[in-house]
Amino acid sequence: MNATTRIAAALEAGQDVYQPPREGTIRNARGGENLRQHVQVRCLLQNDITVKMVEGARALRDLIAEQKRQLAADGELYVRSMMAIYNANPTGRRGGFTITSYDDLMKAEFSVSDYRAVDGAIVAAQALVAEVLNDLMGQIDPWIRDLLDSAFNRDEKTGKINVENLQKLKKVDIPHPKWPDACAAIEDSVRVTGSQSYLRFYERDRPDEKWRAISLQFSAL
Repeated sequence: MNATTRIAAALEAGQDVYQPPREGTIRNARGGENLRQHVQVRCLLQNDITVKMVEGARALRDLIAEQKRQLAADGELYVRSMMAIYNANPTGRRGGFTITSYDDLMKAEFSVSDYRAVDGAIVAAQALVAEVLNDLMGQIDPWIRDLLDSAFNRDEKTGKINVENLQKLKKVDIPHPKWPDACAAIEDSVRVTGSQSYLRFYERDRPDEKWRAISLQFSAL
């Protein structure tokens, strides 16, 4: 009994299986066409189910992308409408917001995160921090010295300086005449290279319950 006959028998028995059609052609790895009747049933089965699944995934991707654009547009519509209510003018920089339904069972959050990097001014900041460290040798707390020493370390994989570590230096008060210059150089060396918008949604059954995030990740559904 060959594969085609076995699948036909399984269908006859009421099993939910797939019978690959033998008519037509199938594209091969070299870019040519083979007659389906000359290709093994197991290969046709693998091909047809793969194509069906991938085409479904592509359709889902396109649907999610379109829905994401619509959700973002709804968020912008909310901002414009709220501005109109209070006769306010947009500032040019988008901030985040959180809105809830009137029954307090649904919540939407919109946020914008900036990507930051350092430019050439960082060499001046590094030199000033080193000068402060040398002048105050033994006069500052060890944790502050460790903070200053590690602030300019570069990531082994990317070779980039961690902006968050740099920003921490500005929160430290060091009694040195050049420390304000060092902080200013750090501030000037950090620039925004891009931004990313995020939309998050939550739900709950009663107002006294905790919010449940609505997962949009394929693997979590």
